[in-house]
Amino acid sequence: MLSIGRVVASLAAVTLLAVPGSAGRVHLRHPPRGFQMRMGKFTVPPATEREVCEYRTFPNDKAMDVQQFEFKMNAGTHHFALWAYFGGDRNAADFPRGIVEAPGCIGLGPRDSFQRALLGGAPNTHELTRFPPGIAVRLEPHQPVFLNSHYINASLTDSLTPDILFNVIPAKKGSVLHHAENLTVGAYDIHIPAHSAASTTAEWVVPYDLNVIQLSSHEHKRGTKVTINLTAGGQNMGQIFENDDWDHPYEYWTPTPLHLRQGDVFRFTCNWTNNDDHPVTFGVTTDDEMCFMTGYYYRDDEATPPPSAPGCFLQDHGLLCSAAPVH
Repeated sequence: MLSIGRVVASLAAVTLLAVPGSAGRVHLRHPPRGFQMRMGKFTVPPATEREVCEYRTFPNDKAMDVQQFEFKMNAGTHHFALWAYFGGDRNAADFPRGIVEAPGCIGLGPRDSFQRALLGGAPNTHELTRFPPGIAVRLEPHQPVFLNSHYINASLTDSLTPDILFNVIPAKKGSVLHHAENLTVGAYDIHIPAHSAASTTAEWVVPYDLNVIQLSSHEHKRGTKVTINLTAGGQNMGQIFENDDWDHPYEYWTPTPLHLRQGDVFRFTCNWTNNDDHPVTFGVTTDDEMCFMTGYYYRDDEATPPPSAPGCFLQDHGLLCSAAPVH
C-alpha cells in the first residue's frame, strides 16, 4: 500500500550542512504585485536537525493565479516546501497553531488533509520558480497553506535560528490559459550495501492524459545520477532527463509541453555510492536515501476533478504516486 509518509515527507531536495550559528535575517525585495510571507521563528539546537511545519493562510481575498514563487532563507536548510490545503475545512480550530514538529507536515489539520498539493519549494537558500507564459498555479481565496522547513545544524556549540522568506507573484490578468499541478512519483525499493554502488529502476504508467511542462528529481547525499526515459504512443522516446548533482537537481522545463496519453510510461533510475560502513535504505532523514521523479503538468480538462489513479492518492489537485519496481 502507498504510504503517505513516504511520499509527502520527502518532496524537496537536500542541501549542504549548516554553518555554525544563525546567518542572520534574510531579505527579499517586496513584489509590486502579490505578497510576501515570512515563516515563524524556531531554533535548531547544536548538532541536531529539525523538521517543522506552520499553518498559515494567504492574504489573497480572491482566487489568484500565481506565475512565480521566490524563496530565500539562511544557511543550513535541508529543504523548504510550500503545501496548499485544498480540502473543505476552514475552521481554524482544526489546524495546528504555531510551529509544530512534523516531517512533511504529515497528519496535521483536518481529516481531509490529504487534499493538498505542493505549490513550490526550495532545495537551496535562494530559489526562483517561474512558470512558462500562459501557465500558473491556482490559489483559492485566503488559501490555507503549510510551511514545511527542515534545517540541519552542524555546529557542536551554537544554536541555529532559521529565517525563511518568500514572495508570491501573480500572473498578469487575462494571461493564464492553463493551471499547473505538481507531480511526485517515488521509488522505494532502495538497498545500498556498505562500501558499494547500487541503483534502482521503477516504472510509472500515466493514469490519464496530461501535459508535462517540467521534470526534476530528488536523491540524498549518496546520489550520483538520475535518468528518466519515456515510452509514448507505444514508441520508445529514449532518455529525456538526466541529473548528476543531488544537491542542486537539474530542472528541465520542456520547450513545448509533453502531451502524454493514458498508458504512456515513465521509467526512471536512481544511482548511489555508499562509502559508509552500514547499508542504507529509504527514509526521511538526511542519512537515508530517496528516489523521486518530480515535475509539473496541466490537464486539458480542468472543469472536472481528475479520475482516480492506481497507486496514487485520491485528491483533486496534483499527483502523489508510487512507481512499480523493475527487477
